Amino acid sequence: MKIYRVGGSVRDEILGIPVHDTDFVVVGATVDDFMQRFPNALKVGKSFPVFLVDGSEYAFARKERKSGVGHCAFDIVADPGVTLEEDLKRRDLTINAIAKDLETGELIDPFGGVADIGKRLLRHVSPAFAEDPLRVYRVARFAAKFPDFSVDGSTVALMNSMAPELSSLSSERVWGECEKALGSQGASRFFRVLKEAGLLSYHFREVEDLIGVPAGPVRYHPEGDTFNHTMDALDRLNASGCRNPIVAFAVLCHDWGKASTDPSLYPKHHGHDIAGIPLIEAFFKRMKGMPAEYRKAAAITAEFHMNVRYLREMHPKKAIRFILNISAFPGGIDGFFDSAKADFEGEIEEERRYAKMFKPVFELSLPQEFRNLGKESGEKLMELRVRKFCEIREAVREPQNS
Repeated sequence: MKIYRVGGSVRDEILGIPVHDTDFVVVGATVDDFMQRFPNALKVGKSFPVFLVDGSEYAFARKERKSGVGHCAFDIVADPGVTLEEDLKRRDLTINAIAKDLETGELIDPFGGVADIGKRLLRHVSPAFAEDPLRVYRVARFAAKFPDFSVDGSTVALMNSMAPELSSLSSERVWGECEKALGSQGASRFFRVLKEAGLLSYHFREVEDLIGVPAGPVRYHPEGDTFNHTMDALDRLNASGCRNPIVAFAVLCHDWGKASTDPSLYPKHHGHDIAGIPLIEAFFKRMKGMPAEYRKAAAITAEFHMNVRYLREMHPKKAIRFILNISAFPGGIDGFFDSAKADFEGEIEEERRYAKMFKPVFELSLPQEFRNLGKESGEKLMELRVRKFCEIREAVREPQNS
């Protein structure tokens, strides 16, 4: 029995980045052999032997043969005769198909993964890549995880050829890859790679619909269409150090409504803020397994991102309603402003500080005599909030005028 460390932990060690999860492959052994060596191992694999030992996964070397359509339609052979190279050959990318001998420290790299790491290249291991349609989204996700890596042209072409099977994937699986990408340092790469492969329309048609739609007047949007503007906004979010996938999703969705604009009105998009909300709702219903906080964040950013610049000029009632609404963003006012800031080339930190100054306005309690009076209670609470709002605003203005 031989045991090798494989996959992401070997890749990350070569890259010099922290290793979090370690996976192992077991070669030349039966289950009985393995259990004799690791009597406390917990079996977790259903279709082939996989065990947990001290928090790490030990999978028996296996071969797979496509037996149908989709991500799970495989016949699996896992027996002592399966070699390490046969196991590595079934993996997705060469950078993930490197093994390390636990006894000697030797790297076993039959498909050139080490060289591809040096070249910063994402390349499929073998034609068997095309047998699992989920790998389309895994490649896009790795492009987001490693934004300085390019995707080999042959891999892009192979991804494109896999389009007919993408509809067989569960939306939960697709969302899982997307969510990981949104929390990566290069989130825009997930969508740029899918665009390059011609595959956005299968699960991200709202993003594809932004292609060719002017982002706005050229003097404000030199980047061109709304797709490029949205990708640039994601890049600005990442450059700020934010790795919150909820905020990134809100940025992704903030201009979806522009795709609904009548082309005769280009380059203006009046009402695109509200027009985007039904598109977000439709995406949420279609993408099963997506937490509701993503939908909420996206809808709030879509509806209110255009108002940020005018906060200081708003009538007190409108400003109070605006701050109340953005406070409902998962992560509060800061979460909203992180998403809104990515939309702008300039700074909006003063607006962020201004909005947060009015926290006492929303801590007011309604006097007992005005409670449970229906509409009158709401009106009285707004009256108290407006009074407090004006007090705070005047206190800020006075030093400037003195």
